[in-house]
Amino acid sequence: MAGRKELAFFFGLIIFYFYLRFTGIEPTLVLILGLIGGTWLAFRPSEWAVEGMESAAGHLGYTAYVAGMLSSLASNMPEAVISGIAAFNGWRTGSQDLLDIAVLSILIAAGFNMLLLGITIIISTKGKPDMDVPEEAIKKDSVLIQWTFVALLSMFALGVIDMATPDSPINPRFPAAASFVLFLSYLIYAGALKTGDVVNDVNKPRAIASHTKKTAAILAVMGFIGIFFAGEILTHSVETLLHDHHDTIGLIGNQVAIAALILGAAGALPEHGIAVIAAAKGKVGLAIGNLIGGVLQIVLLVMGGIGIFVPIPLDRYVLFQIMVIAGSLWFLKRVIADDHKLDFFEGAMIILLQAYVFVLLITGTPV
Repeated sequence: MAGRKELAFFFGLIIFYFYLRFTGIEPTLVLILGLIGGTWLAFRPSEWAVEGMESAAGHLGYTAYVAGMLSSLASNMPEAVISGIAAFNGWRTGSQDLLDIAVLSILIAAGFNMLLLGITIIISTKGKPDMDVPEEAIKKDSVLIQWTFVALLSMFALGVIDMATPDSPINPRFPAAASFVLFLSYLIYAGALKTGDVVNDVNKPRAIASHTKKTAAILAVMGFIGIFFAGEILTHSVETLLHDHHDTIGLIGNQVAIAALILGAAGALPEHGIAVIAAAKGKVGLAIGNLIGGVLQIVLLVMGGIGIFVPIPLDRYVLFQIMVIAGSLWFLKRVIADDHKLDFFEGAMIILLQAYVFVLLITGTPV
């Protein structure tokens, strides 16, 4: 839980950053402080939000797996805020690059979740041949994984057809109504979790309420405030990086892909690293629920929610990553369906797949 010193640092960091930013003092210092401070704000306040959500799940009598889903929802708030602000700024200014970065960062965050899932599997199978997949993942997540796979393939097909048609729009967009369907599908899934046997089965391990109701509410509110500032600061930092250091980034690889990778990593790695820690402590159900649920939430809830208000571009960057996530979900579904177990080799292959994809995205996508 956050102490007084940490809260003082929290508010001091925000005040100091915006003072430097609005006075125009040392732009390089503002950029560095924004990237480091924004990442911390995406990490530590999201931990507060996760603690609050997990305690709330305990007070409501939910299972450990559902608690993992709820903590994943809190963990995904940085991605939603960061990508949402970037998408809005891109739409407001007419910047195609910023729109691409916003959507790519969402899908890349899902890729980082898959990467952490592979690490979690390796940690959880240390000293034993394999681990059981939580029953909830088999019953309900596998159905939603298949639905998401088909939805992404349809999205990819629409983009390819639009790009191949001579009289299609110059910058094809994903329909807002279709984005709403993605968003709605996750709400239906969440409702099924809440009312189904996942919550009501008394034989499943329950979530633990480690804080009082009042403390849980305070943690959640403070966490969401910090997450909002993380999104604003990181988005501004990436815009500055693209504008002032465009040529330097170009020496490494594709500028749009690298900027999206920074935002996706800042939003996904710190807080979803909690799942890896949970796995190391033996909380496998919480960790797996957090990561699998995180991938689905990012694609359906975050991308779908943003697409309702801001048009999602269907260009080469986005189509590539959409196909990658679809393939990753197919791979995950096959791994789960084969024997309802996960082993070291499968975890290693998931890690290798995501590393391979990130290399292709940075070095293989045309500038």
